[in-house]
Amino acid sequence: TGAGKSTIITSFFRFIEPAQGKIVIDGVDITKIGLNSLRRGLAIIPQEPTLFTGSLRSNLDMFNESDDLSIYESLRRVGLISRDEYNSLRTVIESGQSLEEYNKSNENSEENVNKFTNLEAEVTENGGNLSQGERQLICLARSLLKSPKILLLDEATASIDYETDAMIQNTIREEFSESTILTIAHRLKTIIDYDKILVLDHGNAKEYDHPYNLITKEGSQFRSMCQDTGEFDELVRLAKEAYDAKK
Repeated sequence: TGAGKSTIITSFFRFIEPAQGKIVIDGVDITKIGLNSLRRGLAIIPQEPTLFTGSLRSNLDMFNESDDLSIYESLRRVGLISRDEYNSLRTVIESGQSLEEYNKSNENSEENVNKFTNLEAEVTENGGNLSQGERQLICLARSLLKSPKILLLDEATASIDYETDAMIQNTIREEFSESTILTIAHRLKTIIDYDKILVLDHGNAKEYDHPYNLITKEGSQFRSMCQDTGEFDELVRLAKEAYDAKK
């Protein structure tokens, strides 16, 4: 608390401007370009997923920039619709059939229908008709659709169970392999296989290295944090695996 983690996130989006120093992305000082240009290259998945009253489509593609197939592809990639459902929807779209009629026929069938196959499905205020995990996955699908250069995760999985957390983290690793990912972590296991760990204390950078180097360094703050979890041996094993794979 008070280390400066969330300040870094807001600084990237320029909700606050630096009093000194600068943030440089690909050689560009972010204060020298327009906010629209900057923010189009960034995506964030916050701890409390932000959804709006409207349809599933309007929550995923707020500026009407993507076609139906691309939206369904993003839903498939985060696991909200299955591959079979995606293939059926793709067949409908490519054959020129009406998605509205297809969804109506599904609703009239006696089988349980996945609500995420209908892009016009209602999303109530703050996503109140969806579970916490579903809301988080919609935010993830929205970010996928945007294909950001930098993805920021602000304790994005702190409020969900470990199983859903593991699934989301796996999706992030696979689907955002072309993006730089900056994560504020709630669970150390979530970030133990990352390329670098930055330990902050009252706004100061205290440690910055590969997780395995930090966890095996006597007296390091990161090592102490890992010991406090009660999962120290497991964290060392995971960090070593990631370190060896990187080498």
